[in-house]
Amino acid sequence: MRPARARETDPARAASLGLASARRRWWAALLTALLLLCPAGARAGEPEVRDLVVTNSSRELLLFLRVADIFTPEMVGGIKSGLPVSLCFDIVVKLVREGWMDKEIYQGQVRHGLRYDTLKQEYRLQLPETGQETETADFDQARARLAELNGVSVLPLARLLPDRQYVLKVRATLAQEAEPSFLHFLLPFGGGLDKVTTDWRETRFRF
Repeated sequence: MRPARARETDPARAASLGLASARRRWWAALLTALLLLCPAGARAGEPEVRDLVVTNSSRELLLFLRVADIFTPEMVGGIKSGLPVSLCFDIVVKLVREGWMDKEIYQGQVRHGLRYDTLKQEYRLQLPETGQETETADFDQARARLAELNGVSVLPLARLLPDRQYVLKVRATLAQEAEPSFLHFLLPFGGGLDKVTTDWRETRFRF
């Protein structure tokens, strides 16, 4: 029996196989890079103010809202490492004047604060509307409470004219609070990602 002849290698075919292999490696490297840039748990959409409701008590104008998709993965990592953040709500109220510029009658800010106590393993929330600091061990609960206004007083009803139309505008900014500079090398927060701001959201109401 004759020994089998070794198969001759076609130079063009070998070059084609090498190019295909190089392409597969390139696509694999690109996919890996994209996965690193877009980690699991990334925000589903742009940060925005939702569920904006204006109502009133017997004496005050009250505001309800929540902020969605404002926490980046970098911010979550920083918070869980002990980096304090604040969520500030800028609020503007204007009297609508037909045929003329609206008149601003109120401009103010509500600030919420959040810090993780790494020793006690709990999140500390500063919510001025409650008048006290609250704690929770649940990050999702802390994040939800930080990102909502639940009946916050905006201004006294005495400042509003009856049977007139008004517009209320609000936006939210989540930002890193000032810390010693050396901590920026220790905590996963920064690199241009230490502040996120929503667009203005507005609603009209008649008093």
